[in-house]
Amino acid sequence: MAEERKLHLVDLVGMGNLFEALVAEDVISCEERDRIILRIAEKHGFTGYSLSTLAGYGRSKSEVMERAARRKASAPRSKEQDESYVSLTKIAQAHSEDSPGYVIQSWLRSGSTLAFLNLWEKENNPDYSEAGYMELLEKKTASFTLTPKLWIDRTKAIGMFSKQGKSGGTFAHPIIAGEFASWLTPEFKMLLLKLSLNRDKLN
Repeated sequence: MAEERKLHLVDLVGMGNLFEALVAEDVISCEERDRIILRIAEKHGFTGYSLSTLAGYGRSKSEVMERAARRKASAPRSKEQDESYVSLTKIAQAHSEDSPGYVIQSWLRSGSTLAFLNLWEKENNPDYSEAGYMELLEKKTASFTLTPKLWIDRTKAIGMFSKQGKSGGTFAHPIIAGEFASWLTPEFKMLLLKLSLNRDKLN
């Protein structure tokens, strides 16, 4: 992923969902979200209209919380259908419109990715099977393809889920989606690292 690429509008949808989740959880402020979005926009030529409708630029904290409350009220109780989860498929489509599933599988080939998913599940999932994780590591060869469904089935993971149909795809908890976006887009990773190290430097 060393070669830099130009972002597409679909990237804003995934990033906007991720930023909104981070604002709702008080990880970042609305002002910090807007500064990050503006930096991305300046570099990739996005218009103000695209920013507000797709990435949520300028959305107030009260609007973010109202939207989060509506999603929570309308979402089924199952974690697998949690509408706060972010579509990895939409984020991946910006990189490869024809084969976003292959992009996600490439991400899952990384040992660092699996180690990260393992840590998230251990912290958030009482039913998680670390034995399943170890079995998948042993099978990891050049010819072995790990899919999101296989990861979920073998480990009883809840951090990701797959959905069929027109609005289907692979969805993930915002923290996992942030890890995926960081792997896919170096600029996004750099901005998140700067934010975590020193928020004042983003001014």
